[in-house]
Amino acid sequence: MKLSAILWFLFLAFIIIFVDIITKQEIMHVMYLYEKYKLTSFLNILYCRNYGIAFSILSEGKNWQRWFFIVFTISIIIFMLVTMYYSDFNNVVYTAYTLIIGGAFSNLIDRISNGFVVDFIDFHIKNLHFATFNIADCSIFIGLILLITKTFEF
Repeated sequence: MKLSAILWFLFLAFIIIFVDIITKQEIMHVMYLYEKYKLTSFLNILYCRNYGIAFSILSEGKNWQRWFFIVFTISIIIFMLVTMYYSDFNNVVYTAYTLIIGGAFSNLIDRISNGFVVDFIDFHIKNLHFATFNIADCSIFIGLILLITKTFEF
């Protein structure tokens, strides 16, 4: 792989991490926990803390889950980096891996430094609220969609 491609993927991961960390820091500094700002009829900014993983799964643990998620996330990041290193170059797949790695790394920083992940994007339809998430989660989700579509060639 060319150096320019490597630099592009590193830059993309850095942008994801930077934007995610800046938005989370801003939310924590200007809002109280569980404070909500209505932006539109379907979107709120809601500051909350996620001690678990997606949809707050395993958030009720006695702090063991923090360390489990840290080790798990580091393992996933290493696995994806090794996979990228040994696989044939494919722009879509590498972009997907980069989105996932950038998002996972940013949430990892949150989990290590705070003990939780800051979530703040709250989509809803009337009173039906979906999971609250952040920029890193969006990045991971888009990366997974890219991988799925590339794998099944939709």
